[in-house]
Amino acid sequence: MPLPDNALHGGWRLDSFVARDDAGHTRYPLGRRPRGLILYTGDGWMSAQLAPDPSGGADEIGDYIAYGGRFHVDAAAGTVRHDVVMATMPDLIAQPQLRQYEIDGDVLTLSATMTDDSGSTHSTLVWRRDSDPTERR
Repeated sequence: MPLPDNALHGGWRLDSFVARDDAGHTRYPLGRRPRGLILYTGDGWMSAQLAPDPSGGADEIGDYIAYGGRFHVDAAAGTVRHDVVMATMPDLIAQPQLRQYEIDGDVLTLSATMTDDSGSTHSTLVWRRDSDPTERR
């Protein structure tokens, strides 16, 4: 049964960001304890901010990432499309960012597979609903 379109609404804190390539190698692009926040509003806007593990150890991305724009949910397909209008990484603006999503209680999993000349990488970001804005992790 598909989730209602508003199931994404609210704020979510990043728990993990893991990337796996075709060969089965696992990487942590922002380190093992990345920081991040993603917001989905009731009027169709989204904003994401991601930062590397403050203790270091980021595999690939060493800088702060931020982007925002409109979002559209296809609950039947389990996808959310981010139509990015501003970003610290210009590549995110080039085309809509399509993500598979799954919500299990207060956990949101966003995933995508990217393919280039070197093969495919499947990235999974796990977010936890931030119901208490005073709580710090």
